[in-house]
Amino acid sequence: MEVNGETVSYSGTLADGETVSLNANTSWLREGTNNVTVYVGDGSYTGAGPEPQVGLEYRHDLESPRTVTYESEAFSERYNISKTYTTPRADATLTIPHARTVVSMRSLEYRLNETGSWSSVPQSASNLSGTTLTVSISDLAGNPVPEGTTVEVRSTGSRLKPQNAEISVTRATPVGFDLNSRIRLDSWDSTSSLGVTETPQGNLLHYATNESYSAESDYVELYGDGSQRFYAPNASSGSKLTLNTLPVRASPEQNSMRVRVPETANASDPQFVVEPASVVGDAWTAEYVAGTDGTWYAVTNDAGDQLGIAKKPAAIEVSRDDVGLVSIEATEAPSVSAPNTIGGGIFATATTGNLPTLLVLFGSVAMLFVAGTRPGSSRDAINGFATGVADLVSRVPRIGDPVGSALKSGISSAGSGLVTVGENRLLTGAIGAAVTVAAAEAGLFSIGSEAGAIIAVAGIAVGSLFLLRQADEFTAARWIAIVGIAGVVALQGLGEGDLLTEFVNSDAFLIAVLIGGYAIIQLVREYRANNAPDDDQPQIVVGGRFQSDDDEGSN
Repeated sequence: MEVNGETVSYSGTLADGETVSLNANTSWLREGTNNVTVYVGDGSYTGAGPEPQVGLEYRHDLESPRTVTYESEAFSERYNISKTYTTPRADATLTIPHARTVVSMRSLEYRLNETGSWSSVPQSASNLSGTTLTVSISDLAGNPVPEGTTVEVRSTGSRLKPQNAEISVTRATPVGFDLNSRIRLDSWDSTSSLGVTETPQGNLLHYATNESYSAESDYVELYGDGSQRFYAPNASSGSKLTLNTLPVRASPEQNSMRVRVPETANASDPQFVVEPASVVGDAWTAEYVAGTDGTWYAVTNDAGDQLGIAKKPAAIEVSRDDVGLVSIEATEAPSVSAPNTIGGGIFATATTGNLPTLLVLFGSVAMLFVAGTRPGSSRDAINGFATGVADLVSRVPRIGDPVGSALKSGISSAGSGLVTVGENRLLTGAIGAAVTVAAAEAGLFSIGSEAGAIIAVAGIAVGSLFLLRQADEFTAARWIAIVGIAGVVALQGLGEGDLLTEFVNSDAFLIAVLIGGYAIIQLVREYRANNAPDDDQPQIVVGGRFQSDDDEGSN
């Protein structure tokens, strides 16, 4: 610790919670301003790993007793200063030199004579120059400050968290203002980033303006846990920027996504570009915080299609993160009978999110299994397909015949190889297990309730078909009845509660009614046939076969 250029130190290591006293000499103190500087570590810190930190409680007795408490945290810097004036003091001020990484003031409060509640320091009584805060004590306690007055001031500054970087905040944002801080990137490369989660507006979209570099590639990466990091790949050491926020909260349901804010965006016209990060197709939510409660807002893409809609303060849900440029606009309440949002219906769910990828992956594994069950028929079908392709290509003049022959040979060989793999049940099972593990690692099983309902119905349909055939009890009516009941239960139980209503109001409901009617008629016929009065009567058939519903015996 350095007091007015004089040094006192401790060379050991402090454990968590351990304290040590450093005694300075009273001769080091000066009339007026006394400068106290604290150094932590041996100077070898490069920005990698945790930053060395220490708490400081500093006291000295002069004409006006003063106590200073300082705390440095990962994202915050706190001062709590108490001073008693033993004589009247005119034009009294207090200076708090916050660290260079403090981007804005989160709070600034005071109280007098150690009584009563804390009050916010008026904006007229404080001045922020860079990261140095000056408070006019005379504006708070009177000018001059009366004898015997004790003034307490506490401030909390929000710090940026640089990663692989060093920065200086040349203009911090005062308390109560939207983030508008000027930053110099002292050390920066393409891997550097800034943690901005702990700023006073850390849940809003951050972006840079007035950059001294080409900023087309700037973006923030948003994570499912609510954290946010700012990246500037084109910046370099010495670059400068102003950090602002858009009045929009956005968050992926899982994994992460990237957001870029174009230069045309502003508080009344929130526009931003949404792009996937680690996984493509994650759902996300957005909220326009500057909007009016009770008003409907929609996330709209560049083509004017509504990707999601909600009534503020509810968040707007969007099914995918690879949607490009979007904006948030006020809109009319949606029609209950005719949803107008992309992906808002049941059947649109089958083409959005992770469901199509899962269907392709596990559909391919299922095809291997089926092909291996009937290898002869499968190879015949593949050869037929290869022949058809070859015949089609052979119509091309000159090169058609050789190319068609090569395609036929290639398709037949590849298809036969896949059938051979399918015949090996152990190998097919291993492939299925590998696909399952890979899908889990990629987060593909988070598909939402609507997609879950679709998969449940499809699984029951396939499973019931297999079991009915194995038991030699299959009829179209029975199978349709099972699938229909499963569909109703899945839509209402696994969905979000309104899926069944949407289905009933859709055009597909008429088709479902016709199929259900056919199933009911077939079930009634089957019941009557199985419970006819002469079912148990013996039949003697000469030169023919037993009578059934479809055939008559011959004599």
